Amino acid sequence: MTDIKVNLQQTLTAINCLTVYRRVFDDSALKELNEVLRFTLADNPEAVKKCFSFIGSLLDLSGQGGLQEIDLYKNHLLDCLISDENAFSLGSEHENLDQINGLLIKAVASDLKLLKKAYDLDLLQLMGYLEQKYDLAGFMPRFDNMNGNSISPPGYPQYYFQKKALLKEILAVSDDWAANMGNLHAYYRETGSGIFGRYWAFKWQDDGARRGLVGVSNPDPIRLDDLVGYDDQKKEIVRNTRQFVDGHGANNILVYGDRGTGKSSTIKSLLHIFGPEGLRVVEVSKHDLLSLHRITREVEGRAQKFIFFIDDLSFEESETEYKDLKALLEGSIEKPPPNVLVYATSNRRNLIREFFSDRDPDEVGRQDTYQEKLSMADRFGIKLVYSTPDQEAYLKTVKNMAEKNSIDLDEVKLSDLALKWALWQNSRSGRTARQFIDDLKGRLALSNQPE
Repeated sequence: MTDIKVNLQQTLTAINCLTVYRRVFDDSALKELNEVLRFTLADNPEAVKKCFSFIGSLLDLSGQGGLQEIDLYKNHLLDCLISDENAFSLGSEHENLDQINGLLIKAVASDLKLLKKAYDLDLLQLMGYLEQKYDLAGFMPRFDNMNGNSISPPGYPQYYFQKKALLKEILAVSDDWAANMGNLHAYYRETGSGIFGRYWAFKWQDDGARRGLVGVSNPDPIRLDDLVGYDDQKKEIVRNTRQFVDGHGANNILVYGDRGTGKSSTIKSLLHIFGPEGLRVVEVSKHDLLSLHRITREVEGRAQKFIFFIDDLSFEESETEYKDLKALLEGSIEKPPPNVLVYATSNRRNLIREFFSDRDPDEVGRQDTYQEKLSMADRFGIKLVYSTPDQEAYLKTVKNMAEKNSIDLDEVKLSDLALKWALWQNSRSGRTARQFIDDLKGRLALSNQPE
């Protein structure tokens, strides 16, 4: 057996002997590598096709957080290692390293040595071997290297992903990964593990093929400073969220009021304030309320704090999904998880549509019907109202947005155009201001284009 085949056999054996980190090679691209190794060792010509497929998968993944000095394969393996959710990474979220089970520590140390062996695989050497063995000169793609680009996912602060890049750099130059277990533990403790370490924002997916939380790679970049007005309301929301993130008592929040006033934007902006401290936001649609207990199970017991964000919440007379929400807020025999709060927005104070007939004095049990509908909103400990801004506040919002978008326009003309836009839209709100600025940016860009 040639030296390269000895190395390939050792790599394959290392992969198959993983315990705690065994799911690292369940990754679709790394599964293909496993097949490349097996077919190459068996002298099966299918190894060539498998190798091409594996390289294609790596190229598909290039530019998703790679490091310039680490090749695509090594970079992807590090990504999968750091993002793996296992007994060690989950335990690290809650416990100090010396508090974790000693047997688990030994298993992790062994796995890290095995993963280092897999990491040391020379992909270019493997490609050269296949090229020579199967006379592929002119067919095998030529790479001087297999380096990727260093690009952070959009929508998240650069510094957050620098933590991951720093850990990858430490492992890339280390000869003994088991000696870096403390670095891994510190990363999991500070950032989280699995999907909750990779993303701050989530949606629930239940399409038959998959049921579970899906990370949002490009969350709304809105910041609290972008929102003009409603200072008292914003301070109350930030105060409550601070208490929640710090592990103190906090309340579910209902923000109601006129459309387009920034209710949803205020809640989404919390992600960029508290995300680095472990806050995660899960967007839950009204349709998903029937899956609330499943969503809760996915986050219960995690070290992070979760806000279930329900936008534009309201119910018609015939809809009963609100009963599932009521149970989570308060009223079930099971206590709500301490790491979950519900922040909802609505255009109306009473979330369940109310009719004058509900107060009909001739209805038997009319008070029960009325109280049932009011009890939904009462389960939110904090209720805040966002009303339509006056003209002065609207124009202040427009001016603020114009400055942030580097629009250099006379203030009088800007105000005149903004008021005309609001008149055309029959609305004066933060949303109207944003739409006006978007339109104005486009108009100014077109007017500056050469003929």
